[in-house]
Amino acid sequence: MQKFAYVLVLLPLAACSTSGLTAEQKKLGMKSVSSLSSQYDRDTYFASVRRRSDGRNNAWGRDLSAISDFIDRHLWNYDARDPYVNYPSDTTKLEHVGRFGLNTVTAVPGVDEITTRL
Repeated sequence: MQKFAYVLVLLPLAACSTSGLTAEQKKLGMKSVSSLSSQYDRDTYFASVRRRSDGRNNAWGRDLSAISDFIDRHLWNYDARDPYVNYPSDTTKLEHVGRFGLNTVTAVPGVDEITTRL
């Protein structure tokens, strides 16, 4: 009975060790079962590494977007989903800066006196 147990344990090992290829099979580009198995394990491992890395990168991008959305909403009073803010406009950034500068300069008391008296 003990010999039968040894045979049952060692039989799968003997079956795995006979995976050598003939010269003709190597010439045709065939690969052994063990090399295909190790290649599959390696590819599966690196695919899971890439998937985890992509997930962390996506989370990082979402966090940065949330920070910029928070700043836009609370500092600039801007919401990307607000249709009253995001209407089509031909006004450029330079024109916005110019209007802001003109309004700011004309609000200074000395300049206000000059512009109202003219």
